Amino acid sequence: MGAERVLILHQGDDLDVGEIRGLVDSIERESGGELAGTRLTTYPAGEPSEGLAEALVFRLEREGEVPPGSLSRAATYRYEVSGGRLVVAVVVWAGEVNGWVRRVIPQHLGKVEATGMALTRRAGWRRLAEDGALAFVAEARDGAGRSFGDDVHVVVSLLPRARPRQIRRLMPGGYIQWVDGVFRGAGAPLGRVDVAHWLVCVDEPKRALHLAYLAADRSVMALLPWELLTRAEKRGGRKLA
Repeated sequence: MGAERVLILHQGDDLDVGEIRGLVDSIERESGGELAGTRLTTYPAGEPSEGLAEALVFRLEREGEVPPGSLSRAATYRYEVSGGRLVVAVVVWAGEVNGWVRRVIPQHLGKVEATGMALTRRAGWRRLAEDGALAFVAEARDGAGRSFGDDVHVVVSLLPRARPRQIRRLMPGGYIQWVDGVFRGAGAPLGRVDVAHWLVCVDEPKRALHLAYLAADRSVMALLPWELLTRAEKRGGRKLA
């Protein structure tokens, strides 16, 4: 996943080269994306905020400085640099590899919500249907992860098979054992924030989408991709989605 533009709002003096390089490295680690060769612009701001950053993207979109639809493909990141100065970076991510998920994700979420599961009432769950989260899944490369506020960390796996039996063969030891490594690689903070795992499965012309959702509150029952679980993993569980 690459970026089209990076805008950095900062307090105080202009950022030096070392500070900018550190910000770029942090964004790449947090997002799983690549910023190499991306145009980067800095803007002084008394009180940088997510809202101010999004307003800047909207203004640049109206002025033709960034492509139409950039706001729907933007994500913001908050950091501190030397002297405790606040920095808010907004990244406009590039085009979508799997644009079809924008249509399917709301349908998938609706089916789970119809079960009445407690996790569907969490703030992190509601984030999954927002434009930024939809764009992230549509654009993501395999193993990418990104936090959306303090509500949810979304992880995406891209798999080259669409039939459940074939997908299970790609998960040695079963989904639960396999996904543990996926979460570690994506920096998913399990137990501290809700974690959603989208499995985007494409073996043209077949496509499939699966979701796991683990709430930070362990008393809330988790959602697992039932069709992808082994028989051993299914014992003691029940099919919900």
